[in-house]
Amino acid sequence: MYIDLNVIYIILALLGIGALIFLIITLKNINEFIKNINTVVSTNSDDIHTVVGKLPNLVDNISDISENVKDVAEVATDVTADIVVAKENVKSNVEIFTEILNILKSVFINK
Repeated sequence: MYIDLNVIYIILALLGIGALIFLIITLKNINEFIKNINTVVSTNSDDIHTVVGKLPNLVDNISDISENVKDVAEVATDVTADIVVAKENVKSNVEIFTEILNILKSVFINK
């Protein structure tokens, strides 16, 4: 049993026609998509030019903000360290005061 060569040619031709139809449909969709993008860009061209013109200023502002955030973080770190030191000082002062009260208590209770 064998397959005639003409049958193979017909099958390949049908597959080629199907591929061409698919390619045509895909190209048509891509063309419509590009037309829509072109319409959106044309409609918003003034806004696009405004935004592009403001981008350098925006980048400079972001750079300044990031520097300010770094400065604030450094100050917050310093303040946190100062609070830890102040807490330790208060704690030691309370301990000293407690010891003084205990001494006074023991002096007055023993008499």
